Amino acid sequence: MSASAAQIAANRLNAEFSSGPVTQIGKQAVSQNALKHGLTGKFNVAPNESQEDFDALLAGLMQAEEPDDQEELQYVQYMAEAAWLSRRAVRLQDQAILSMQCGTPEEQKQAAKDLSLFLRYMTTHDRAFSRYATELRKHRNDRRKAERGFVSQKYKEAADRRRQQLHESRQALQNVKLQAQEIRSRLAAAKAEPWSKKTPPAKLSSHPKTPSTG
Repeated sequence: MSASAAQIAANRLNAEFSSGPVTQIGKQAVSQNALKHGLTGKFNVAPNESQEDFDALLAGLMQAEEPDDQEELQYVQYMAEAAWLSRRAVRLQDQAILSMQCGTPEEQKQAAKDLSLFLRYMTTHDRAFSRYATELRKHRNDRRKAERGFVSQKYKEAADRRRQQLHESRQALQNVKLQAQEIRSRLAAAKAEPWSKKTPPAKLSSHPKTPSTG
């Protein structure tokens, strides 16, 4: 059955109201949506954002956190990305609020939905930043504990070697003392041994020999 003239007129009227934003603010908001907000998925600096500003943010975090290995470097990179996306969500919220204030009823309705979405993304990225910062500090503390443990183990091993060397030196000195004591004991025993056990000296004659005459 063909549509009545009243239905056609109603459809045309609905099309006029739902044809999209009509104010300049609304058109700008839709234009940004067409480029996607970029708050999810692979991180990229948006075309309307400054790569230099992001690099400065990352450099500042690197200087503040002073990462010491590849894993810590990765955590700082994630922190910079989360902070950047949170800031992007704040800018998109400002645009949505402006649309709610100055847009048409249709634009205001859409802006209210966008604002709620951008608020959730901001919270998500703020929490991500805090999580990466916590993981960075945990990893750093674990690494430092391991390093201290390694150094302590080296000190312990060196101390054990010194104690062993000292023990061996004392043992060698004790052996020398025992040997010296044994030698002294033998000398004392030899001096105390009675003459009867030795060969007596030759006995001298009591009558002197008479010299012969020529």
